[in-house]
Amino acid sequence: MFNLIKWASIVAFIQANSKITKRIVIFLASFYILNTFYSKWETMLLELNPDSLLYLLIAYTLVIFFMFVWVLFSLPFFSSFSKSKKVLEVRQSIDSRSYDYEKIRDVKKFPKLKSSKEFILKD
Repeated sequence: MFNLIKWASIVAFIQANSKITKRIVIFLASFYILNTFYSKWETMLLELNPDSLLYLLIAYTLVIFFMFVWVLFSLPFFSSFSKSKKVLEVRQSIDSRSYDYEKIRDVKKFPKLKSSKEFILKD
């Protein structure tokens, strides 16, 4: 019973953080692939043209660095185990009522609604 609850909470956690989980998986897979290509090109360039090895190292380092920063900046949006259920409920609510939200987004369609700037300037 506890094993089922544990796996259900892990699945809910991954679903709530699906965008970040995808970014982490993409980063790890590309890191492994780029590392493999770099090691093969490094041995070839060491024998043929050692001067151009610096350019390969710079390109490899920049790609890995920018991908790491891409993943790192998404980590603050990571939700904890306790908040993952609420995140899933909010996503389902937005998906099921997306037309309603789009309908009230345009203030011109509903003249009684006022933006916060108009409300502040009115007072």
